[in-house]
Amino acid sequence: MPSTPSLAGRGATTFAELKAQGIRPEDIDEDWMDDMVKRLFRELKRQLSQVENAKPVEGREDGNLRAANARTLANLERTLERLARLEQQRVLARETKVAAKDDDARAALERKLDQLLEAARAQVPAGESEP
Repeated sequence: MPSTPSLAGRGATTFAELKAQGIRPEDIDEDWMDDMVKRLFRELKRQLSQVENAKPVEGREDGNLRAANARTLANLERTLERLARLEQQRVLARETKVAAKDDDARAALERKLDQLLEAARAQVPAGESEP
């Protein structure tokens, strides 16, 4: 029964190595990350389906099959938890980014309105009052 693969043993770049290179999570393309998350969810679903549909193999005891399935399910559970945590962090970061953009836009609009108001006040002659 295949378990969730570990990339650390195959020369994959770790988060610590990326951080040492100066690459931040914000530098990763959001569309690519969305695609990878969807692919990982599909892969987890496929592996879970394999465990659910596993049939006893000749020459392999039922207890060994259950133990192998339990290990596979534990790996799938850990992977799913990490993936869910990652997705929650990404949603929070996305909401924070949108809120910051809204605040920046609001501040820019207020500055522009203040400039227009000052320009309008400057055009009114000194003796006249504003309507």
